[in-house]
Amino acid sequence: MLARLSAILSGISKAFAALAVALLAILITYVVFARFVTHSTPHWAEELPRLVLVWSAFIGGVVCSFDRSHLMAGLLPFMVHSPRVLGAVERLNQVLIIAGLAALGYAGWQLADLTMDQTLPALDVSAGTVYLALPVACAITIVVHLAQLFSPAPAAPIEE
Repeated sequence: MLARLSAILSGISKAFAALAVALLAILITYVVFARFVTHSTPHWAEELPRLVLVWSAFIGGVVCSFDRSHLMAGLLPFMVHSPRVLGAVERLNQVLIIAGLAALGYAGWQLADLTMDQTLPALDVSAGTVYLALPVACAITIVVHLAQLFSPAPAAPIEE
């Protein structure tokens, strides 16, 4: 059930991030057009694209965790040949990632809570909405890593 929830959350995150990146491209194109062609920059030209960028980046990270496509050296399987040791290291890695995400998410929640009563001047929305991207993304990513923790370890690469 956890693996299924992880896959669903990853799919939703991928769709959200894709739409956010498309929106970001449209917003930036419009701002550049307005600035250089019509010579009138929209009042939200900096804040709205920044808000969209932050949310798309953090939510996009969920998909990278699900696909296990984050940057890594990948040298351990070549140095350690025991599947049992590799599995133990993988489990330890998942636990450490979950602990780090929990701490980061909690700090992000505190920051979002601290700034909820402040508003972004151009958008007239709470400044906490920018910072809320961090705890939301961390919570979803924790679900993904919990599913990976309790699933069978990935197979080690085959040596030729």
